[in-house]
Amino acid sequence: MDTDVTLSYDFIAQRCADSKYSIDELENILFNEVLPALRFNMFTLPAPEWAGFQSDWLVKRMLAQHRFGKRKPWILRRYTEDHWTHVRQKIQGIRQNTT
Repeated sequence: MDTDVTLSYDFIAQRCADSKYSIDELENILFNEVLPALRFNMFTLPAPEWAGFQSDWLVKRMLAQHRFGKRKPWILRRYTEDHWTHVRQKIQGIRQNTT
């Protein structure tokens, strides 16, 4: 897609840092709920959704597609891990500066 996700790192990191979840819990949510539920959006051309997803639909989709108890999904895993590495560092930095 033509949106540079790196431009959203600060926003994403702040939202994650503000959450009640630990870094490990956030990583598990990303790989076991978010990625399995939304990876389809990367493969449909043109991409069906650019503006975001309705919360109710997203929650239902994540619950239906989750991978808890299974191996991490391999499709887009490397791509997601690369971004997560940067966001994780930012979350840790934000949390260190607020304590």
